[in-house]
Amino acid sequence: MLTTRYPHAAEPAQAGFRGRIVLHPAGCRADPVCDDCVRVCLPGALTLAKNANREPVRLRLDLGACVGCGLCVGVCPDGAITVGPEYETAARRREDLWTDLLYHLDPEGERDGQEE
Repeated sequence: MLTTRYPHAAEPAQAGFRGRIVLHPAGCRADPVCDDCVRVCLPGALTLAKNANREPVRLRLDLGACVGCGLCVGVCPDGAITVGPEYETAARRREDLWTDLLYHLDPEGERDGQEE
């Protein structure tokens, strides 16, 4: 048995540890035909909201529903979803476990991902 000083002293994650899933706003192209991460997410922790023109407007990761399987990481063609070393996910409100990427069209029609 191993006793540590956590939570009084932060413990570094061991090599190979899979922590929480991380969304990278600059990497996600979120075009109308790319929803691989949403389709492969078994617990439904990733959702993609679309506008009336069927263009993506918000990709949401719900860490309260995420089981950390990492399937979304493997199917993302742009590497916009990774597994980070962070393992603490305690929150007081359900909304604090949500990560939203909002997508806006700039004047040239290019999509810009932005984390909320």
